[in-house]
Amino acid sequence: MLDNESLIVLLRQDLQRTAELPGESAYLSQLLQAAKASLERQGVYEEDSADWVQAVVSTAAWLYRKRINGETEPQFLRRMRLDLIVSQQARRG
Repeated sequence: MLDNESLIVLLRQDLQRTAELPGESAYLSQLLQAAKASLERQGVYEEDSADWVQAVVSTAAWLYRKRINGETEPQFLRRMRLDLIVSQQARRG
């Protein structure tokens, strides 16, 4: 499982941020925590997989963009979440 700093690096790349602004790391960390909590409330549980990491980072990036332009949740993000839920439920039996 990636640590918080690695997730922040991935989130910055998703947001195409090349420079760090003062206080930005704390804000991005908060977005990652909110994304994890949102996914868990919807039935996606934390695991050590690339799919889970991508879902967290993409959800956090969407939360960031939504704050700026009010963008609704992208279809790919809904699909990714549903695929993870089905996959996790199938493995748990």
